[in-house]
Amino acid sequence: MVGDVAPQAPGVVHGLMVVIGTVVKHGGWLAGAAGVALIVWAASKAWWQRRAVRELERRARFEFVPAVTFDPQLGDIGQAAARLEEARAAAGGVPRRAGAVRVRVWAGPESQLHYGWEGPERAASVLRMPGYRQVEVRPADAARGTSERVRFQDVSPQAGGW
Repeated sequence: MVGDVAPQAPGVVHGLMVVIGTVVKHGGWLAGAAGVALIVWAASKAWWQRRAVRELERRARFEFVPAVTFDPQLGDIGQAAARLEEARAAAGGVPRRAGAVRVRVWAGPESQLHYGWEGPERAASVLRMPGYRQVEVRPADAARGTSERVRFQDVSPQAGGW
């Protein structure tokens, strides 16, 4: 009764030998197909990385300068967060690392708070729209001359710690 359900051992060995013989017989074709697949994969990966580098070189940058009376409401914050998500979607099929949106915050002249949004060039129209009321939007090129770097005099950034 068991012999009716499970094949006998000589049949299994014979089937295994047939499979091995077929693989050996057609091994050249199988190796060639695997080689072609590897070459296609490597070429597409290189192309995708070059595309990501090109997209990273062409990023849209905008600066948001809030008014002195700037006081965002909870709805404004949610709207700005939704705008950042829309920018990612507006970028379309750019590589993942090139499609990210970067938010920068720094103190400008006279300790005025500045925000910067940087994202894919394809999403520039979405990034240009302010997420908050009472905020002036400027292209980042115009803002580069106004922001200053923090400089420490007579202090090594590596020495002392906190």
